[in-house]
Amino acid sequence: MPLPAEIPLRTGRMKLPSGNVFWHEGGKPQAETVIFLHGSWHDSTQWLPLMQRLAPRYHCLAPDLLGFGESWREGKTTYSVALQVEVLHSLLSALRIQRFRLVGHSLGAWVAGQYALTYPDQVESLAVLAPEGVTDRTLRGRWRRDRWLIAPWSPLPLVLPWLGNAPWARALRDRRRCLRQAPAACKMLFQRRTAAIHGELLNPVLGQLWLPTLVLESAAAAPVTHRLTHTWLRLLPDPQHRELAAADTPPGVDEADFAAALDQLKRPDLPLQTRLKTTPAPTQPSSTTL
Repeated sequence: MPLPAEIPLRTGRMKLPSGNVFWHEGGKPQAETVIFLHGSWHDSTQWLPLMQRLAPRYHCLAPDLLGFGESWREGKTTYSVALQVEVLHSLLSALRIQRFRLVGHSLGAWVAGQYALTYPDQVESLAVLAPEGVTDRTLRGRWRRDRWLIAPWSPLPLVLPWLGNAPWARALRDRRRCLRQAPAACKMLFQRRTAAIHGELLNPVLGQLWLPTLVLESAAAAPVTHRLTHTWLRLLPDPQHRELAAADTPPGVDEADFAAALDQLKRPDLPLQTRLKTTPAPTQPSSTTL
């Protein structure tokens, strides 16, 4: 078997009604397909090392979500989770990919979860890492600082250059640079109407997701990420849970651990890592402020 670095990956691009979509691909199309959806501040390149590990056994495909990387929208369509789901469905239909395993990180996990709920007959299993798409009272106002950092009416960007070199000031400037590089993520996560964002939260519907679902977590997860992860675990009817070694990679975890976790999810004879009792989902979206 070739070493991961020696396995070639391919790229593709396709024009769809909502925009132009770019993707990375590896492995033989006849093999079992795994679709990778990237995180909020990344693009499909975050998955390349992991895809090289998995390509000898799987057909791997990682698209840039619309508005990220080399994918762009047509016209002025509003960015939303629903839009990303339909663009992904159009792409996979055009590529004639009918059954697959779905992997999502951060914002990509939100899209993946909604895709699995919208097209459950297509998704064999779901794996999420540091997932977005849920909220609770402890996360109230978590995006307030980021809104102020990039809002056109905010005075904060004007004063940032004058705040000196204290660690907190450098952190604010670094965060603003990160946000400005991902305008589509900003628009989806905290620059839409609050009602539109709440309407797409997965809190009311995750209890309907009965397919094999693995919730992954870095051993060094930040408190907010830990809270989001365990909200998913509480809402899912029968999740698996696995902690991965932290690493300096775009997903923040060791890629060998990640690959092993995906392999284990495939095997139905393995015991579940964590079984939680089903928690009834609320009938209405949470009104918690993001």
